[in-house]
Amino acid sequence: MTEPLFYSEQLAEPGATLVLTGDEAHHATASRRLHNGDTLWLFDGHGGVARATLVHIATRGRTLELRIEERRSEPAPKPVVHLACALPKGDRQQVLLDMATQLGMTHFTPLACERSVVKPGANSMARWGKICLEACKQSRRLHLPSIETTSTVRDIVECMTAAGSSVWLAHSAAQAVTVSIAVNQGAKNVTILIGPEGGFTEAEIEQAVAAGARMLTLGTSILRIETAAVAMVAAFALTAGSGD
Repeated sequence: MTEPLFYSEQLAEPGATLVLTGDEAHHATASRRLHNGDTLWLFDGHGGVARATLVHIATRGRTLELRIEERRSEPAPKPVVHLACALPKGDRQQVLLDMATQLGMTHFTPLACERSVVKPGANSMARWGKICLEACKQSRRLHLPSIETTSTVRDIVECMTAAGSSVWLAHSAAQAVTVSIAVNQGAKNVTILIGPEGGFTEAEIEQAVAAGARMLTLGTSILRIETAAVAMVAAFALTAGSGD
């Protein structure tokens, strides 16, 4: 799949015609400069992918008529890596979501912590979805991360442990294990909790551990939110998934 990749909520069967509109169609003609007869790929964000031929361009490049040549479905990624994270400031949110998606994050939950400074805005989820979509197109990941509603530390730990996920809370403490030890346990369903710049409070840590979370350390350095998040997603998604 070396030809350009675009997003379409719906995919048609081979031989059928599909109409691509809006920003994706405009990007195909304006940025990628595709013409009639060119080959492109479509994905639906849930593992479905199709090869198509551009048949006709209309409405100043914002409507494309495509003929589907082949279609297939890719299985869901393993391991499942759920990132539950306090929000960093400004453009650092984009850096976090972009890089975590490229590396294999499958779910994202914004955390409301006692020391949180940044809160989601009215349009945050829509903006995050666009960031993750562009990251999937860049990295050619066919499954869009699921973006969940804001949760507290205790609620996300209780929910994910009940669902059978291995929950890890980023915190430097004497009893915290290193990432290498955690990854080598071979869990295929993990949830990673990253706190705000001021860290989790003692009450949040106690609640999380009582609900089944284990503490995980990246060392003695004090890392930015997005740095810690990306490092942990990479460790679990790339290393734990390498045995499949």
